[in-house]
Amino acid sequence: MQNILNFCNKHRRALTGALLCFVLFAVFAAVWLTHIRGQGDKSSSWAINDQFHSFIPIEEQMEQRFTCDRDLLALSLVLAAEDVDTPPEGDLELVLTDSATGEELARSTGDMRYIYNGWDNYYTTLGLDRFVENPGQTAEYTLTLIPHYTGEGRLCVGYEAGGMPAGVALTVDGEAVDGTVALLGTEARVGGFLTKFYWVFAAGCIATAALGWWLYCRGAALHRLVFCGVLLLGFLFNVLLPPYAAPDEKYHINQSFTLVSTIYNPHLPVAQSHIRDTLRRPSDQDALIQVDETTVFTWQHIVRVLGRPNTDPTGYTQDFPEYQVDSSYTLYWISGLGVLVGFWLHLGFAATLYLGRLANLAFFAFLSAWAVKRAPVAKPVFATAALLPMTLHLAASYSRDSNLLALCFFFSALLLDLAFGPRERIGWKQLVLPVVLAVLIVPSKVVYLPLAALILLIPAARLGRFSRWIKGGFLAVCAAAFLLNSGAAVALTNFTQTSGTAAAGAASLIAQEQALSQEEPAPAAPGESAPETPASEPQSESAPATSVPQAQGESVPEQPATAAPGGGGAVQTDANSMSTEEDLTCYTLPYILSHPLDTFELCVRSVVEEGDHYLSTLVGGTLGYFGLDKPLDLAWGWVLALYALLALAWLCPDGGAMPLPARWGTLAAGLCCCGLAVLGCISWTPTYYDTIYGFQGRYFLPVLPLLLLVRPRALCLAGDCRRGLVMAAVLVDIGVLLNVFLAVVAR
Repeated sequence: MQNILNFCNKHRRALTGALLCFVLFAVFAAVWLTHIRGQGDKSSSWAINDQFHSFIPIEEQMEQRFTCDRDLLALSLVLAAEDVDTPPEGDLELVLTDSATGEELARSTGDMRYIYNGWDNYYTTLGLDRFVENPGQTAEYTLTLIPHYTGEGRLCVGYEAGGMPAGVALTVDGEAVDGTVALLGTEARVGGFLTKFYWVFAAGCIATAALGWWLYCRGAALHRLVFCGVLLLGFLFNVLLPPYAAPDEKYHINQSFTLVSTIYNPHLPVAQSHIRDTLRRPSDQDALIQVDETTVFTWQHIVRVLGRPNTDPTGYTQDFPEYQVDSSYTLYWISGLGVLVGFWLHLGFAATLYLGRLANLAFFAFLSAWAVKRAPVAKPVFATAALLPMTLHLAASYSRDSNLLALCFFFSALLLDLAFGPRERIGWKQLVLPVVLAVLIVPSKVVYLPLAALILLIPAARLGRFSRWIKGGFLAVCAAAFLLNSGAAVALTNFTQTSGTAAAGAASLIAQEQALSQEEPAPAAPGESAPETPASEPQSESAPATSVPQAQGESVPEQPATAAPGGGGAVQTDANSMSTEEDLTCYTLPYILSHPLDTFELCVRSVVEEGDHYLSTLVGGTLGYFGLDKPLDLAWGWVLALYALLALAWLCPDGGAMPLPARWGTLAAGLCCCGLAVLGCISWTPTYYDTIYGFQGRYFLPVLPLLLLVRPRALCLAGDCRRGLVMAAVLVDIGVLLNVFLAVVAR
């Protein structure tokens, strides 16, 4: 017994790591048994035609010609009895053929007695005996229904009269009908893919935890723990929430791809394009990837197409009528580098998308770890802020907030290091990097301009006798970067004028659209074709089909984009959005000054009604595209755990000597940034809104470490738990990832 105790004591860390991995495996196994197993029958369907207002009886047969660019596993139609009191009896035969060659592709036979005997809007699904694989382009098929009646009842099919698209024709009992039947296609069932994908994801989470524990036991430096944690966890977030899932990411993807296209195409001017148009390679479009709502079928489709190469001619790009974020490309060069590598290697659309995301993630991991290393105080706060799910979600995306968070974290840590680090004298070489960072941050998001005031914390003795001139020059450079930014100047002008024609975000940007439409569009480069809109029909789910069950598809509405406050340039909105005179009257500065009580009530109502949303979106309790009907809301237990981690990081000894007045100064700078972020969202808000338009807690993330620098000495923890805190953050993030996985599966 004593030998066993000695062995356990000698190898306690290895045994603890093994126990941790076993517990995680047991948790993943339990979740698989209760929530994942049996989900293989989930099917993906889309509407070939979802409109019907008339029914027509079928006596002998019905033929419907239609076009389709996807695989087919089953077809669903709206079928009903002609006479409710006399339901049809017999077999219903379905035959699917290739319209061009007449080749039979699949068939199916079902019993008409199972058809719902009523006139409600129910789809009846008929499975196919063979999987019909799409040839990779739009194909024309002929669907034939042949009822074999054994009774008096007759079958009717729902259709939409008139307006037949090209390549679509309906024939009933040998007579042409001006219409199209209501028809849903089932592309595939997720099958065993979900289980395989789940266990690959589980293995990644367990490996991340094991590596984190190994680094913890070896006494790795805090910044190395943060670097590895951000990279591995960010990669897992990247996998579960693929491109187009982050807030407004489609517009950021458009911006990055346009920037790269201007480099890739020798006929285009670099970094110049109209914000209403997007440049990509012609084949860089995929309707199943370019959706805001991630489903299990998004994962399945990406795995299928990830290895496909791009066959477009080298240097060839195409103009798509899709919005970008704005006219500034400052924060898109990192993701653009990854996209450019994908272009040069002729990788497909999916692989190129991931390269751009991984470039942003690597950049964030490097700068956030460097910030932890350079910060003379509050290292646990910087580390925990970098490992929040919301931070990782943005870091592993095309959002410019990925680069902005990295720059703000590093800028804050760098100036604190110059002010309170071990260096006693600061030369001009040490000031070059802060100036470069400030020039990058300020024009991109002007609400973070107060961060420049951190230069005032540096003692004059460290800068020498010209300290005032150096500080004044630094602030002057930041002010010039702000004033020379055209987007910031326009935002400031709109905020100070009487009516905010461009200040109310997506609600009032039709005015901007009308103004932009008067400008000449950017000329197409030689060899470019006319603009083309890629397919964007959303994906939906249907219940698993048995003999002839019901299956109803659901569509995802297009959501307008909302830019973060203080962004340099116009905010995009759906081209179909409408605005009224009320939408153009916003909380501009003159309105706020003349209606202070209304503005105060707006802020109070926002906190009362949306406070939980603000708290959730600060740490990552709500992920994905926020405007969807089914956002990825995590259980509040995880939100509380994340705030508990922040509280521990706040209480953890920071190990640095920073005077209390300086801590209050950093808090003031952070609060100024938060106030400007709120004010920016208020300036978008039409005056008839009850709450602030578009505000999210994530706008506070870049200055979160500064907000947690002030702490009473009596509340400080006795021991240094910073590395244990990082390990705890890794485990909580793994729990959040599991919650995200289940939330996606539940869609």
